[in-house]
Amino acid sequence: MSREISTTDLIGVSPGRMIVRGTFHRCPICGGGHIIRQWFGIVDRCPTCDLAFERIEGHAIGYIGLNTIVTFSTTFVVLLIGTILMAPDVRPWPLIIAAIIPAAVFPVFLLPSCRLAWTAIDLAMRPISPGEIDPRFLRE
Repeated sequence: MSREISTTDLIGVSPGRMIVRGTFHRCPICGGGHIIRQWFGIVDRCPTCDLAFERIEGHAIGYIGLNTIVTFSTTFVVLLIGTILMAPDVRPWPLIIAAIIPAAVFPVFLLPSCRLAWTAIDLAMRPISPGEIDPRFLRE
């Protein structure tokens, strides 16, 4: 029975570093740039290491979920802090207006970062398959 080798062992990059690279619009494997085509689109494969950014069918569910979690969490923190600051006389309209800003802006603003960060998370959970990246980027 063969044991799968983790992505970290194969490429020599920690999961944390892969996630940071993805968050800052870089390839999680090689750190290469020129990935964002338009705000809502990224290239299919990394121009440097040839990693496919959508590794499996249904990959979009992960990054949409990540985007949703970050947006909801931020909106909750805004509402919580606003409520604490206004206590005991909490007025709903300032809270509603303050909550609309992250709820409307974050899903759009964070989309590219969430797509690439989710690819990094996926790489940490599911090792690279043979032929998935350029062999020059594999650690000997």
